[in-house]
Amino acid sequence: LALRQEVASKYSEKLKDKDIILPFINPEATSAFAQYSIRVQNRDEIQAKLKEQGIPTAIHYPMPLHLQECFSYLGYKEGDFRVAEKISQEIMSLPMNPYLSDDEIGYISRNF
Repeated sequence: LALRQEVASKYSEKLKDKDIILPFINPEATSAFAQYSIRVQNRDEIQAKLKEQGIPTAIHYPMPLHLQECFSYLGYKEGDFRVAEKISQEIMSLPMNPYLSDDEIGYISRNF
């Protein structure tokens, strides 16, 4: 857990001046950082650019809950939860494991 938190802290430090919304962790809480998810305006372009540089990314939350088929019985439609819809278009996860080196974190961060 401590190693993942250290990697996340290094990411946050290196990405803080970029046009990125970084993860917010309440100071009274602890994150296991199973993922390091960020929000960016032009996610698909950034994801493609990172892929060209050999940097894998993931979209773990491609669709907000209210638009998923399993919740269709609730009757919600596109536009009902605009914030969730916006976030689902912006969120992506960077490589995260407790053994990412400083060089790897730096390389990933420089490619934004």
